[in-house]
Amino acid sequence: MKVSGAYAKLIIFLIPAVLLIAYLGAGLAARHAGLELPLWLRICWSVYILTILHVATMGLLGTLWLKLPIDRMSFGTGKRWLQINIATIPISFGIFFFNGGATFAKDERQLFSWRRSLLELSGCAVLLALAAAIMKGDAPLNVFAFWQQLVEGALSPVSHAQLLLMELGRYLAGLDELSILAVVSYGLAGINLLPLPPLNGGNALMYFVSSTLHPLTPRAQEWLFRVGFSTFVAGCGSWLVALLALAYNESTRG
Repeated sequence: MKVSGAYAKLIIFLIPAVLLIAYLGAGLAARHAGLELPLWLRICWSVYILTILHVATMGLLGTLWLKLPIDRMSFGTGKRWLQINIATIPISFGIFFFNGGATFAKDERQLFSWRRSLLELSGCAVLLALAAAIMKGDAPLNVFAFWQQLVEGALSPVSHAQLLLMELGRYLAGLDELSILAVVSYGLAGINLLPLPPLNGGNALMYFVSSTLHPLTPRAQEWLFRVGFSTFVAGCGSWLVALLALAYNESTRG
């Protein structure tokens, strides 16, 4: 698909828009048939839509504001099931719904500046704005409180984390598709804003420090990346233990 003009790249936003329409349409069709989409499917669908929106926001802001040519965009992880070109940008879609990214042509001066810090935060800002617009003040968007719950749950996977998961499950079960999208949007933004490289919050902090306070050597950046990645993986593992333990307990009760 070929289009001309720099701002023609904004057509990429049609991808999450089309997926959102399909998501809402599927939920509506299911209710008309007296059915309901499974909660896990609504969550996964929401994550995929929002991941694409998050990556597209960062990629397009980078190329339109910082004038960094995009080498490629990838949505999802795992085996590529679809690869297309939109406005000369190669875009690929993975089987698994989580993660993705935009790769820019190398320009060290632009990639490691305070502007890159804002770029790192842009996708999360859009997700928080979307959540706020849908919720309309019905739920507080307190990122620091969300971080506290993440840490407390990770430190106590067999008790506190399971209670939080049960409360979240009950809360989500009573919501419609659009409200679930808002909750997931808030959660994804909160996770990505954690001050841990390679998450957006950690990257933004690292780029800001390196460009304004004290330049970080490549070795220091690699060390921070490893520490942040290891901490994030350990936290994810702890929450996975909580989820598996909760599923086991629920199955034995049944």
